Amino acid sequence: MFIFTLFLSLLVGLLLPHPTPAGMSPSVVYVPAPPVAASNEHVAWSSTRKLNWEDFRATPESDNPHHALTAANLAVDARCKDNKFYYEVKCVFLPGESWSKNKRSEKLLAHEQLHFDLTEVHARLLRKQLNTLGNSCSNLKTNLNTTVGEAFKAWKAEQSQFDKLSRHGLEAETQQQWTESIAQRLKELDAWK
Repeated sequence: MFIFTLFLSLLVGLLLPHPTPAGMSPSVVYVPAPPVAASNEHVAWSSTRKLNWEDFRATPESDNPHHALTAANLAVDARCKDNKFYYEVKCVFLPGESWSKNKRSEKLLAHEQLHFDLTEVHARLLRKQLNTLGNSCSNLKTNLNTTVGEAFKAWKAEQSQFDKLSRHGLEAETQQQWTESIAQRLKELDAWK
């Protein structure tokens, strides 16, 4: 299972107030917030550092039918300075919001890692899309809101599709296909890491 969160740091009053995208489910948190460095503890995505069960520190939700929950963020810091647009997009895992009821299952951990890896795919896609906006701040508000909103919807939809098609990791063949696809996409988007 995966929880979606998107933190936006919008400095110099750029883009405030920021609307909540339509159709969001209650499990989705979409809030303007301070930059990731100022927020709760997090683990930045890395190709060399995989998640381990010690990273899942929250108390499991006993009434939740799922065996684990991965909380990950697309943390977007967008600002204008001297009429130039600067942005940073980070993919982070939140240990204090992530939990597991079964910390012995390597298959379950692999599934949760794929959620995190898929978030990194979408972080890279968003970096690529933000790059196309140029570096001027003129007319940026509409373009940035649209770009980030669409990226968030695509991320959320693909995470849901992954869980549905893999049956939360129970379909081994489907999970393997996603593993290969995500690895290939990360490679293709290497310029945007």
